[in-house]
This record gives sequence, structure tokens and C-alpha cells, in this order.
Amino acid sequence: MKTETNYETVHFNYSDRIGNLQAEAVGVVKGEKHFPIYEGNVIFKPLSKSKPFSTPLFAYAEVFWSGIIEEYFMAVPRYQLAFCHGYEVESAKYYDYGTAVPMIYQEGEQLLNLLEFFRKYPDEKVDIDQYENYCMMFYDYTEILEAAYFQKHKEMAGQLVMQILVSVLKGDQNYHYENIAFVCDQNGEILRLAPMIDHEFSTYFMFPDNSVQHMYWYSELIRSIGGQEVQDYEYDYLKNPKERQMMEKSAVCLHKNLTYMKAYFPEVTREFLEKLDHLERDMEENPSAFYLQENQEYPAIANSYAYMAGKARYKDHDEEQAKLLEEKYAGKVKQIDFEELNVQLIKEIRGIIRLLKLTLSEDDQKIQQKFSDEQELLLEKLHQNCTEEALWSAVVAFQNYPFYTASGLPFQYKLKIGKNGTYNKELLIDRRENSKTLSWSSVRMAFENCQKISGIVKRPKALGDIRGISYIYPLFWKFGLIEVPEETARKMSYER
Repeated sequence: MKTETNYETVHFNYSDRIGNLQAEAVGVVKGEKHFPIYEGNVIFKPLSKSKPFSTPLFAYAEVFWSGIIEEYFMAVPRYQLAFCHGYEVESAKYYDYGTAVPMIYQEGEQLLNLLEFFRKYPDEKVDIDQYENYCMMFYDYTEILEAAYFQKHKEMAGQLVMQILVSVLKGDQNYHYENIAFVCDQNGEILRLAPMIDHEFSTYFMFPDNSVQHMYWYSELIRSIGGQEVQDYEYDYLKNPKERQMMEKSAVCLHKNLTYMKAYFPEVTREFLEKLDHLERDMEENPSAFYLQENQEYPAIANSYAYMAGKARYKDHDEEQAKLLEEKYAGKVKQIDFEELNVQLIKEIRGIIRLLKLTLSEDDQKIQQKFSDEQELLLEKLHQNCTEEALWSAVVAFQNYPFYTASGLPFQYKLKIGKNGTYNKELLIDRRENSKTLSWSSVRMAFENCQKISGIVKRPKALGDIRGISYIYPLFWKFGLIEVPEETARKMSYER
């Protein structure tokens, strides 16, 4: 049973610090950190005004995941919500709120991240010169694990594998080579692998003020775990060739990581699956134990695009542009709805757990995506009373559930909420950056047609030449309303 996570705030005064963490961030994106340190070697880590898509949920993500990782997977430092009064006056690019976390190395020790390591000790398996640091990307670790150092130090490699697996679980959109480090002594000798830190770019916590963007990036996480082949059109919206190339690699690399680790680190993979089972069981039995507890004194508004003004002001030193961006995005602020957020959070994490178990299982065919008790009940009612009302209830219950089209491409949907607080009968499909809208009239038309068909429905358009039929087809199959060819069923259930 999960222990309660502490969402209380700890307060510091900048003037009471015993020192400052003074370290240059070595990497593609350079910068200096001067975060204040307090008694017990506790660091105040502020939220940045220029970090992409930063909202107060970045801090909640740190607290949430450090608690889960420490309880279910491995020892990590626990984060707390924190204020450092007077810090924003001292360092304008940061807020005076963020998190507090114990340091991960002791006096006389230092960190050496993977980028620094492979620059210092080149390896023919690792083309470190091609490394790029992009936020909102997933990274390929197969070549890192193939490097001579990790091949020689299998125990440390196994520890890294567990960290990578956990990073996939938490949907870390920024788990790059600079976030993994060794702890070294004063002479640079490696002592151990540093514990996991920096959990803020967790997919589940991103874009609380923009459901379309949130669902798009959650679908990218599903997509990369699934590893389906990238279609030519999928990243047409990216005009920068380098960024497009990175996204195409990101779109399949998590699956590449998972299948590699399953093959070459089977014991670690089995251990991870056992721990994952424990987490899944606890989430299923008592989901409310995992809910974020809103702290009334901590900021609870979100504007995922406010950082653009901060970037212009503090990184580009363009005050005129910063003011224009502040005006443009000032009206985008939204209150964070913690009640809605918590329900969505648990649904999404459980969906990723199912996909991880499917991909990492020794016998992929034995792992089937599970339905919740509510979903099972509503599907049973739909089969007993095949009405439009029963279908609508099932559609409501399956929001954010991972589906696959007949060609094997992942998607999810979310329902729009109208001004009166109830669901509009429109489904937001998250296959692309700008979600497509699937009207209820299309679903109803296909539903009426499927009731007239007996036997196997060989392809989506057999239900009618209806807008959005490629998404309706897998829904109806998952709901048990139609039968499909065996090969199509395999793709829509994501069986390999």
C-alpha cells in the first residue's frame, strides 16, 4: 500500500542560505546555476521563467515521481514543494517558488554526466558529436549501453537500465544524456551512478492549460513506446529539418530501448515488471492514494507559454519582444483543476503501464490491455442494450484509453466540455499536433450501419464512407460491436 506523499511546502529565506550551488551546466545548452543551499545540504531548485512550458505542475511532478520512484523502484532524493523568499529579487529569471531536494553527492565528490564522460573517454559505439539536446524529445540509449564501459561494468549498466525504464514510465520528455551522471571523487575516479533527479518534464503533468497539446504529447509517448513506423506526412508541421529528424527518431526510440533492454538485460527487465505490477495493483485498488494534494499556498495557475517572454528577456536579452509576448499570452492563464487532473493522471499512467507490460513481457501475446471495472460494466450494458445512450456512456468511459488504428497507429480521444460543464458530443482525436474533431453524428451513423452487418467487417469503410471512420472502426472493435480479420485485430491490439 502506498504511503502518503507530502505536498506541504517548506519555506526558506534567501539570506539564511549557507552557500550556493555553483556549477556550470556542461552540455549543448550551457548555463550556470547558483541555487541556494541550506542546512543538511538541501538545495532550493526554483522554477524558471524561461524553461519551456514550465508551470507549477513541474514542481508537483518532482514531488509525485520522487515519492513513487523511491517507494516502488529505487532510492532517490525526495523533493518537496518550496519557497525561497527573496530569491526572485536576487535572480530575476527564476521564481521564488520551486522545490527543495537533498544534494546527491557529498563533500569531496563531483558529478560527471554522460556527455562529459564520452567526451573524455571516446567510444567507437557512441557518436557523441551527433548528440543534440532538445526538450520534448525521447533519446536512444542502446548505443550508450553498448559502450565498452557499461559492457565491462554490468552492475552499473543494470542500474542505468532501471533508470531508463523508470524514465519511460514517467514519460520523461527531457531524459537526455546530461541528466544521467556518475558520482566521482576529487581525482575524477567513478564511484557510483548518481540517483535519478529532475522529474519535471513528465508528460502527464504538461500542458494542464491546453488539453489538445497535452493529448498530442501523451500520444507521442504512446507512439514511441509502440515504435510504429513513421509515415512521411506525420511531422510535416516541423519546418526545421534537424528538428524533424530528431522527432522522427524520438517517435520510435523508446520501443528500440525497451526491446534492447528486454533482450540484453532480462533480469533487470523482470525486476522492473515485478515492481510495476506492485505499482499497478496499488493504483487499481486505491487510486486516490496517488492523487496530488493541492497546496493552497502554492501557485495553482498555468500558462504553458509564459516561458516565451522569459526566454526573450533572459536568454535572448530582447526586452521589446518579451513585452510583446507578455501581452500576447497574458490572457492564457488558467486555474489548474486538481480534481480533473488527478483522474486523468491515474488513467494515463495506467495506460502506459499496460503498454510497458505488453512490450516487455516474455510472451507478448499473453498480455492484453485491461479494462477498468467501470469500463467492463459499461461494455456489458452496451452488449445487453445496444442503444445510442449505452454507446455514449462507453465512449465517455474510454477517454484517454490507448487505441490503435487498423494500420497500427496509436491514438486516443478526449471529449470537449461545454460551457454548462457537460460533455459536448465531439471527440478530440490526438493523432496530430492539431487534434481532429470526430463528430457524434459520424459515430452514430457508423453505429447504425454496424447493427445491420453480420460477420467480419473487413475494413473501416465497410461501415460506410464516413468522416473519421478509421478511428470509429477500432473503437467498435474494442467495444465488441464488430468482428474484424485476425491480422487487423493483431494490429489494433498491438500484438507483435
